[in-house]
Amino acid sequence: MEKINFENIIKSFFLGLFIGVVLQFNGSAADIQFSYRVLSVLASGSIGFIIGFLTEWITAILPITIAKARTYFFINNFIALIVTAFIMTVLILVTNGETESRGGLVPVFLIVLSIVCAANLFDYLMYRRAQSRLKTYKEWMKDKVQ
Repeated sequence: MEKINFENIIKSFFLGLFIGVVLQFNGSAADIQFSYRVLSVLASGSIGFIIGFLTEWITAILPITIAKARTYFFINNFIALIVTAFIMTVLILVTNGETESRGGLVPVFLIVLSIVCAANLFDYLMYRRAQSRLKTYKEWMKDKVQ
């Protein structure tokens, strides 16, 4: 448990909330009551939390030899996509009687996976930016001390 990054789990919850809000603008959700919309956004956030926890738990099991940043972020993204696809597939199968057509689910599936992939790419870019700033700061401090 000490290797699990809880910050990423919280980020996954908020990403789930964001995905829930984005999916509210889907054309098939036009006649849904506001209370159901709020519940679906909260459910999406909860599912994001579960996906984040599973992703971080699986990533924490991985050996330390792959601890290079680029490899870690790639594997984490891959695991997140697989876990998300699996959970979405299970949810689609569970709600089989509730859905009107499978054709409407494919765009939702692609939107969710695209947002997850984009969020992981953004997280990696922010990591790279922070590392670059840290390097610049270290060089500035080294010059200042001398």
